[in-house]
Amino acid sequence: MSTLLATVLRGLRARALLSAGSVLLLALAIGSAVLGPVFQSAVTSSYLVTRLDEAPNRLTGLSWVYEPGAAAPSVARGIAAQVAAGYDGPFATPQTTLLTEQAETPAGLWRLTAALESCEHLEVTGACPEAPGEVLMLAGDAEFTATEVGETLDLGALGRQRVVGTYRVPDVAEEDFWFDLTRFASIPPAERASGTTPYQPAPLVTVERSFTSPEVSAVGWSVLVDRRLEVPPDLSVADTEQAEQVAAGLDGPPRAVGGGTLTGRSINDLGTILQETREQQETARASVTPAVVSLVLVALALLLRLLTAAADLRLPELALASLRGLGRRRMWSLGLSEPLVLLALAVPVGGALGVTAALLLVRVWLVPGLPLPLPWQALVAGGLVAVAAVAVAVVAVGLVLRTTLAEQLTGVRRPRRTGRVAVVAQLALVAAAVAVLLGTLSAAPGDPDATDLVLPVLLAVVAGLAATRATAWLAGRWTRRRTRSLPGFVAARALSRRTEGTLVVLPVTAALAICVFGAGVHDSAAQWRASVAATRAPADVVWRSSLPLDQTVDLTHRIDPDGRWLMAAGTVVTQGPTYAVVDAPRLDRVAAWPDQWTPGTGAGEVARRLVPQGRPPRLQGTSVALTAAVDGATDGDVAVRLRLDGTGGDRPRYAFLGPFPAGRTTTVTEAVPFCRDGCELDAITLGGGAALPLTMDAVVTLADLRVDGSPLPGAFAGAGWVRSPTASAEAAVGSVEASGDPERLVVAVDSGGEPVIAQLVAGSLPEALPVVAGVDAVTTAQGGASSATSALTFPVDPVAEAASVPLLGPIGLMVDHGMLTLDREVYEQDAPVYVLARGDTPAEVQDALRDRGASVETTLAEVRRTLDQGAYALALRLYAVVAGLVLLMALAGLVVSTAVQLPARRRDAASLRVVGVPRRAVATAVVLELAVVLGSTAVAGLAAGTLAQHVVLRSVTLGQVETITTPALVATVDGTRLALLALLAAVLLGSVALASAVLTVRGARGSTLRENAR
Repeated sequence: MSTLLATVLRGLRARALLSAGSVLLLALAIGSAVLGPVFQSAVTSSYLVTRLDEAPNRLTGLSWVYEPGAAAPSVARGIAAQVAAGYDGPFATPQTTLLTEQAETPAGLWRLTAALESCEHLEVTGACPEAPGEVLMLAGDAEFTATEVGETLDLGALGRQRVVGTYRVPDVAEEDFWFDLTRFASIPPAERASGTTPYQPAPLVTVERSFTSPEVSAVGWSVLVDRRLEVPPDLSVADTEQAEQVAAGLDGPPRAVGGGTLTGRSINDLGTILQETREQQETARASVTPAVVSLVLVALALLLRLLTAAADLRLPELALASLRGLGRRRMWSLGLSEPLVLLALAVPVGGALGVTAALLLVRVWLVPGLPLPLPWQALVAGGLVAVAAVAVAVVAVGLVLRTTLAEQLTGVRRPRRTGRVAVVAQLALVAAAVAVLLGTLSAAPGDPDATDLVLPVLLAVVAGLAATRATAWLAGRWTRRRTRSLPGFVAARALSRRTEGTLVVLPVTAALAICVFGAGVHDSAAQWRASVAATRAPADVVWRSSLPLDQTVDLTHRIDPDGRWLMAAGTVVTQGPTYAVVDAPRLDRVAAWPDQWTPGTGAGEVARRLVPQGRPPRLQGTSVALTAAVDGATDGDVAVRLRLDGTGGDRPRYAFLGPFPAGRTTTVTEAVPFCRDGCELDAITLGGGAALPLTMDAVVTLADLRVDGSPLPGAFAGAGWVRSPTASAEAAVGSVEASGDPERLVVAVDSGGEPVIAQLVAGSLPEALPVVAGVDAVTTAQGGASSATSALTFPVDPVAEAASVPLLGPIGLMVDHGMLTLDREVYEQDAPVYVLARGDTPAEVQDALRDRGASVETTLAEVRRTLDQGAYALALRLYAVVAGLVLLMALAGLVVSTAVQLPARRRDAASLRVVGVPRRAVATAVVLELAVVLGSTAVAGLAAGTLAQHVVLRSVTLGQVETITTPALVATVDGTRLALLALLAAVLLGSVALASAVLTVRGARGSTLRENAR
């Protein structure tokens, strides 16, 4: 035993480079096997924590409403909190808030609220309420109602309340205290399809003692009880399942508690979140596994090459043992002794490497404080790799022991033809790769499955085999040609006879292919998540507005007149599609617009295609005068109606001017007091009295439009007056032609003997509404009919196609607010309205938004962080690690393999030098040989990785697709990234080839021929 151990140690020392390389590859393979399950388990836990932590409290917490009966406010708080605290689960201490019922007054619907230490969690200007009858008012409501601090409000049934200060809605950071910031929404009066809604200001903040007054008791009040979900780093799925059961148990009829009634009011959605988490766990597990397997396969392939090289160098040693009469079993023991010692050294190193790498990745990428899991699958995976390494060692030693004694004594193995078993195995691999490739191409898009994830490895192996066989075959053909190039002949003969030179092609090709695929998938997934984030949060900061869309547009224009920081956006639901309505002129300055959405077309060009081409004239005054001449026949006097859109998002107002008799030029003046602060003239209607239909065959010339006696610049020229695209059927009879100059507008009306109304609008509006259509948006009716059919509310003209549009994704149509509302009455159907803001928005502008009840809904960074912390996204980060590791392993294996071949190359070079071949020719032959081998390796690896990436990305979604509004993955191959990888491969492989040539020539001396292979 001691003799065997001494022999092993002497052999390992003599082949130190091979031994170190083998230990490194074994350690990397075992470490990768351990890393995969550990990282996969940590990823799913981290995603659960992040997802729950960033979800709104109303979706993860518990809520009740306690109606106290005759109990005092403090007693009611205590009863409600005590009952809520009795529910088990990872929930925080109950929070209580007092809230009255709405009290109707001519000024609106008012409510009082009180919470302990409320002033510490609000931005208060003025004093904090200290006694009953004192209140804080939302700053925006104070501005809207022109209420001053110190003024007393008559709130009807709630009595008289003195305003001692104003408050602003806190930022998202204070949501944990208030549980739900939307409770501070201020809803202005509005005219909707369902009727006029009254003004509903945000609750007035007061003290608890106000709820003991007879007025408040008569109106009625209740206690809101909330328990938010606590999300520690070690939260498990089992904990959340308990929370889900508790939330489900809140549903049911009210129950009597302490003289009052308690009702569950949770909209808890933990079930959906947990289901999503489980799906991501499965997807993450499926995506981590091929990354780890590819690392292990590359490491084992390179290990086989190094162990085979080590066994070849041991040929004289094994021949001597055979001559001494060692039996077959002892020969196997001698042959496997070195690999087993290397494995014994690599197992603890690999295990420590895997755990250390997992700990580093968890600390850098995952939730702070997350405990490092160590699942049993990691130990099993490491053990399986160790067993596979033993099998590789058996194969390598068996290849040597099958050689004849004569070959062992000479120390040189002659090239062998590929055996039938090897040929069958290679054909089976090719067939499997073709089958998987065709199956992936024909599969419907969806989550990655086994075929998608095994395809890169199969293509890499097949590409490596093809490159190896092609290189050897071409080299053999070249040697049979007559050529005057001595270096070329020498290189080709070396390639055809020295099979060791091409054995490295397979593992290095596989490494490069997996590197290209891993880097491509990682980058493509990152770009996809950026597209999803920009869809859900179309700007740096997204504010939720309680105002209707038109009033929100006016608000952003008032507090940011230059459009540097703010842009209003919202959605409008119609009988056909849903529109994403944006203030398009501000799109390129404020909104996030990924290049993937409209490749080659920026946000500025998109906005230009959407906005009206003319500008409606803007007037400011209290009276308007118009001169009109009617030349032709009419059955009555002509009347002109001007539609004037005021500020503040108010409904359109109208000014009726006339009569204008036929055959005369008349000037008429009309009062417009509602335009004192400014109006836009966006429509002109010609008809009879009160804009009724009129039979006309005349030319009406409008001129000299004046406001408060002064001419209105741009009233006709530049305004883009055209016939209204949305004219009613009555107005569609006959023809209307408008032509204008700076001083007048000429309208020719031929009603064809039927009463008509001639409607003109500013802005050069087209017949169809210009929109940016998502790739899955419906823009035509079934059967290919025009989009003007009943399938849509508005006829649309897609001026651009986008992979996604803000708020709605690939199914939406994006339209400019001004274009949509310039000649249409749009009902918003209570759809959410947002203010999109840049990250550098000044504090005073943000305060102005809070004053009008706006609150931060989310930010682009938060949405992107949530997506980046998804289980699948975190798992795909491992592909970046895999790409780097396989490249490192390939380079290490190539360097070691090249160094092992160096003695044989030196002998060949020395033989050539002895017969007079110049040094330069010898060096050129070595460079050509390695250039062909490594060049074919690089081309095959890059091609296989690119093909795998292109095929797989066409049929998978690299993340959790929650709704139809999630944009699809754009399956493109980044040419820049591919070029950089090709350049990196050329530099690394070229450096190895050049260094090998230099070392070969320097050691090629006559004495080299007397060296014996060790």
